Amino acid sequence: MRITKQQAEENRARVVATAARLFREKGFDGVGVADLMHAAGLTHGGFYNHFESKDDLNAAACAHALSQAVAAIEAVAEPAPGQKDETLSDYRRRYLSRKSRDAEGFRCPMVAFGSDVSRQAQPLREQYALGLRRYLEGFVRAFSAERPTGENARSEAIAHFATMVGAVSLARSVATADPALSDEILEAALANLEPRNAPP
Repeated sequence: MRITKQQAEENRARVVATAARLFREKGFDGVGVADLMHAAGLTHGGFYNHFESKDDLNAAACAHALSQAVAAIEAVAEPAPGQKDETLSDYRRRYLSRKSRDAEGFRCPMVAFGSDVSRQAQPLREQYALGLRRYLEGFVRAFSAERPTGENARSEAIAHFATMVGAVSLARSVATADPALSDEILEAALANLEPRNAPP
């Protein structure tokens, strides 16, 4: 039975969203095409109706995950009318929380994909770089609204976010082997990143 163009587009979007979730949990090389298509509720044979190769899917899933991250930070930088405001402090506390650390697939693709990207094909690396650049533009705007710092705002914001990513990566790496150290890393990062005049 032939499917409509709309159904084909919906199936492709479902595969991409499923892949983005699974790749955050297991890495790009930790999920095979058959398992991925099964998780998306589609047949293995349909994969090549949507993608030329797994590398093609990897790049699409990376772009999807990064677009979600960009949307989240842009909502902090410039909340839509009627949207509940989330401050950068709220965002940072959620990002550096135990709950986020312990999630099976950390939502931030910079944490989930960061160490894996350099081993992937060039199209994925390009999608990642493009998404990271867009994310940082939003993060700089959110950071500048929290603490205007003049001409060094971009540099300070990038260092701030790099600290967040590094802290979560380190905390996740020892979360089961040394939970106390993992908690200490998150707490130290949060304490050092909060504005000095922020309420406790």
